[in-house]
Amino acid sequence: MKKKLFLALTLLLSVCWLSNLTAQDFIYPRDQSARIAATHIDIDKTETRYQLFDGSTNAVFAINNSDISMIVFEDGTVRFLENEDQIKKVYDYNKNLFTFHLFDLIVNEFTISYEHIFSKGKMGVQIPLSVGFSNENINGFDDIDNKFYSGLNLNFYPTGQGKVRYFLGPGFQVGTGEYERYNNYGGDPAERFDTFFFRFFVNNGLVISPVKDMSLGVIVSIGVRYLGNPDENHDEIKTVGAFAFNLSYRF
Repeated sequence: MKKKLFLALTLLLSVCWLSNLTAQDFIYPRDQSARIAATHIDIDKTETRYQLFDGSTNAVFAINNSDISMIVFEDGTVRFLENEDQIKKVYDYNKNLFTFHLFDLIVNEFTISYEHIFSKGKMGVQIPLSVGFSNENINGFDDIDNKFYSGLNLNFYPTGQGKVRYFLGPGFQVGTGEYERYNNYGGDPAERFDTFFFRFFVNNGLVISPVKDMSLGVIVSIGVRYLGNPDENHDEIKTVGAFAFNLSYRF
């Protein structure tokens, strides 16, 4: 009887020991040093806290997430902190951009825009707002002087966000402007006419972000313009281009 009781207790203790053995988690340092058998793992944004599985001490230890390659949990789940750190470096750029279009000042326009970059960093929606402050502005390399326009740009970033990124995408502008109508003999214009215009562009640009809250952008565009009330000197539909140099605050 005693022998059977001893065997039963031995079996029970063995099961408990094996259960505890399989319940341990393992932390694998990035420097490929020995793995850490751990329990009570707590992961936050910058570090991972844990206790040693062997129970030699109740102290709580901490290790920077940047020093961890992966953690293998007792249920078989694997978490790769090394990849998470790389993803954070790629996507950890502020997703809202308030932009000053500096080059437009040279052509007598004041232009600002707002862009929101969506979660994975590969697409942005931008809304420009522009006001002309002279009768001699040439936005869009066009023969129409802008008074006001707004519109919408869809910007696609094939490689997401980062320090130097290429983007492209379609955009349109809707606005009002004016043009000069010359008399039949040339010389000074006889009068100026107000007009409505619509422009469609394909934009190609390069964004440089030395820090996550500031960017510089260079954009070259080509497209077409539709004029609401053309005359003999101004085509209803015309090929146009545009250039921009921008400074953006990211937040």
